[in-house]
Amino acid sequence: MRPQKLAQLAKEYAIPGGLDLEIPADPRSTTVNRPGHLVVFQDALEHGLRLPLPPFAITVLRNYQIHPSMLQAQSWGFIVGFLVQCLEAGVVPTIGLFKEFHTVAPTLKKRGFHFKSRVSRPKLLAENTKSVKRWREKYFLVKNLPGFTPYPWADSLDTGCLNQRSFLTRKEAADLRRLSALEPEDVLKVMSEDRLRRHGLSMSVGRRARLELEAKEGPTGVQRERERA
Repeated sequence: MRPQKLAQLAKEYAIPGGLDLEIPADPRSTTVNRPGHLVVFQDALEHGLRLPLPPFAITVLRNYQIHPSMLQAQSWGFIVGFLVQCLEAGVVPTIGLFKEFHTVAPTLKKRGFHFKSRVSRPKLLAENTKSVKRWREKYFLVKNLPGFTPYPWADSLDTGCLNQRSFLTRKEAADLRRLSALEPEDVLKVMSEDRLRRHGLSMSVGRRARLELEAKEGPTGVQRERERA
């Protein structure tokens, strides 16, 4: 990825200016598990990944023990799409509910893993069958993402154990019935920019710039008020 392309993506997806973005010279640097380090694939942005990461997305990565460099770009659509569906249905997203609708599997003939709909339950999201080729070649690194430490890199997972359903609380069971009553939607439609912004999962470049400007001017404004007093 060239610097011009990274600048374009930062603007297009309103990536916070305070994040330290880097185009790694050594691909191995994307596999580290240092605090704040997150590898971001361009195609993952096109499938719903936004910065900063929603807390639920971080919980999913930790629960399934997946290093971000090993998650297929399209799978972000299942994580973010599930989150959007929950928010619109008035449901609190939990790992237990996520497991009711999705399983993790190794990607055939390639290193990595992907999420797919659980076979034994009606789909919540209609899977996107469009193939994303060479997605591993387009990426950059975030080096100071607050509240995030990637799970240690590994190219094998105990998917049988990870895909076991969790015991649901009474509230989760009620929320499961609510989600199960929804008609399945195309995952790309669910994570449209309009719906992501509606739920605070994305924002326009202009709004991001205003918020960052207010954050910088806030303390100064307070200080001025004190000086006037």
